[in-house]
Amino acid sequence: MRDEDGFLPLFIALALPIIIFAWGLAVDFGRAHIARAELQTASDAGALAAALTAEPVPVDIEYVPITETVEETVTVPATDENGNVILDENGNPVMVEKTESKEVIKEVREIVHEWKAVIKDETKAESEARAAFAANSGRFPQQGVELGGWTGDQISEDSYYISANARVKAPWAGAAAAMMTGDRSYYKIPVSAKGTGQAVPKFN
Repeated sequence: MRDEDGFLPLFIALALPIIIFAWGLAVDFGRAHIARAELQTASDAGALAAALTAEPVPVDIEYVPITETVEETVTVPATDENGNVILDENGNPVMVEKTESKEVIKEVREIVHEWKAVIKDETKAESEARAAFAANSGRFPQQGVELGGWTGDQISEDSYYISANARVKAPWAGAAAAMMTGDRSYYKIPVSAKGTGQAVPKFN
């Protein structure tokens, strides 16, 4: 009975550090998961902000003439019922006024059947991407996240791509890795994210 009574405290004493260590690992990787999600949000926001700088460009245009009927008075030679020109006593054609109707083009109307979005100013797109990315990653330093950097590129006329990486401080996981490998670089867990934003034509 004494042996059983002494085993429980011994078991707890041996298991408690392992439990605490496992809890610490869970905290570290939980923080890394949250940082990864926030990095993804920042990347998506930056890519979308860049894509929204795109401008609508017409690709299928139809030009339709708008006509109206106007009446015009003209002077023409008079003719008889057989279509012969009537002459006066001097042999000259007898001139008469005649009203004629005709169609004239009043205006030409442009009808756009299809649009596309085009990122025309890549410098502006990058600036908007940086601003949006920074606005969504401003809490990283307070969270123990070291932002490694990001790259942004226009991958098509209407799309923008961002790739970002960061390292999350992980004291428990780092300590475990250091004990096994001797490499202290594991005290920071690397995370990365990629975001793509595509524009669609917008109209005022």
